[in-house]
Amino acid sequence: MNSSQRIAVERYAKAYDKISQTGEQARARAAQLTGAVQALAAAQAFMASPKVSASAKKELVSSALQDYPAAAELIAVLLDARRYGLLEAIAARTAELADVRLGIRKAAVFSAKPLTSRQQAEAEQTLSARYGGKVEAVFKTEPSLLGGLKIICDGELIDGSLQGKLIRLEQEISR
Repeated sequence: MNSSQRIAVERYAKAYDKISQTGEQARARAAQLTGAVQALAAAQAFMASPKVSASAKKELVSSALQDYPAAAELIAVLLDARRYGLLEAIAARTAELADVRLGIRKAAVFSAKPLTSRQQAEAEQTLSARYGGKVEAVFKTEPSLLGGLKIICDGELIDGSLQGKLIRLEQEISR
């Protein structure tokens, strides 16, 4: 994505986010936009085709997204501006903006083996205490870690994995 597209994504996402008066409304609208993206996924070739008129695309959007009227309106605007290709990025950025409104941070937690639901809850609580707000984590397994956790939150990498410790030990020994 080039810089003008990133700017457009930011502007559309902020405009869509501003419609909501509360953080909860913003999160609900963001979820609707994400749902709209998923609902239109099967029609991607149709929506991307230059041979299909904007009015035909709008008709499809209108009928497919009856449950998401605000999302359908945004998509109609994107179609008129020939910016439909930015929809997924706009939906993702809108979700980020809603989380910011609610003070929610996102984290990715990698472990060698799947964590139990209790371990996941403990990890989120620990991260919430560390970052001073609610942290929602996505948990992924990465067998190459051997043990421990690797966490990415707010652009910070916390590497408490056995693999990371071995790498740091190797670096210290080779100095």
